[in-house]
Amino acid sequence: MSALRIAGVLSGTSLDGIDVAICTLETHGDGVRIRCERFATIPFPDALRARIVAAYPPAPAGALEISALHAAIGTAFGDAVTTVAGELALDAVASHGVTLAHDDAARETFQIGDPFRIRERTGVTVVSDFRSADTAAGGTGAPLVPFLDTLLFAEHAPCVALNLGGIANLTVLPDGIAFDSGPANLPIDTYVTLRTKNAQRYDADGKFAAAGTPNEALLHKLLTDPYFQRTPPKSTGREQYGAPYITRHRNALDALTLEDAAATLTALTARTVANAVTRHAAHATTVIASGGGTRNPTLMRMLATELPTHTLTTSATHNIDPDAKEAIAFAVLAHATLRNKPANLPRVTGAAGPRVLGSIAPVDLDALLKKLHT
Repeated sequence: MSALRIAGVLSGTSLDGIDVAICTLETHGDGVRIRCERFATIPFPDALRARIVAAYPPAPAGALEISALHAAIGTAFGDAVTTVAGELALDAVASHGVTLAHDDAARETFQIGDPFRIRERTGVTVVSDFRSADTAAGGTGAPLVPFLDTLLFAEHAPCVALNLGGIANLTVLPDGIAFDSGPANLPIDTYVTLRTKNAQRYDADGKFAAAGTPNEALLHKLLTDPYFQRTPPKSTGREQYGAPYITRHRNALDALTLEDAAATLTALTARTVANAVTRHAAHATTVIASGGGTRNPTLMRMLATELPTHTLTTSATHNIDPDAKEAIAFAVLAHATLRNKPANLPRVTGAAGPRVLGSIAPVDLDALLKKLHT
């Protein structure tokens, strides 16, 4: 079968920017050969980022503002894809958009970023809205990256594929268990932004946390969150570990130095990830990490300390850019959609069964499918 060049594009929970991975994908037996040709993160315009943050629950954003954001994000995504792709001709775009709301208990999720505006700027078919088919079938709609983890890392089992984005999620191989363990960068980013009055949006290189000491009393309190004891399937997001979470614990955090507060929140991520690995992947010997958290040496050092019997490495050792993995994942999911192949994992999400994911905004779909199957 012919290879397709698909641009995977998303903005994660931390809203660091718009991640674009230009990937070549080719069906190979039951799997897919994947090559990432280019990857870049395009910063959000400050004003647009501020509007997105202001629209997150429990903010009372109205329908007109959400509609305007849907259009503006679609435009920004389309422009980001064309910038990164440059002279490379694309066959399709896979857009995850921006998750504005996610409630795994209610089996509801909502991503925005108009795929037709992306189509207008790129001139190719756009596959989007990857979570809704799973939630409609009774699933949590997340995580979806385990579909890629299984393709990339099954041969290295027993292992854990760990993603440290705004939220931490892990895939246990060969078992196929996968779930969100809890927070990763999101509470750290949110608190640093608030404490520095927007002067810094994250703990760059983990320097604040490195200069501080975790407050054990507060850490113990944070660890009593019932989410950490829930059994999979489970997923979470900004509603649980973003601004509302920091607001609940703001007084206790503000009683500490910025450095100690950052160290405490960083230790929370390391401890909850390690507890999840120990509880659900006791047989695993290796943890393969990806996501923005891998660029935080303090977090990685804490995580290694919490997992002394595991080898902690990153996806870079397997030729996968840790920053690019999620964008690559959505390119792979779109490839499955175009092949009419289910790509949710019911054991992971709790869906009633396998489902083909995504909605398609087509451009000469017949020609695209003919190329795919030639």
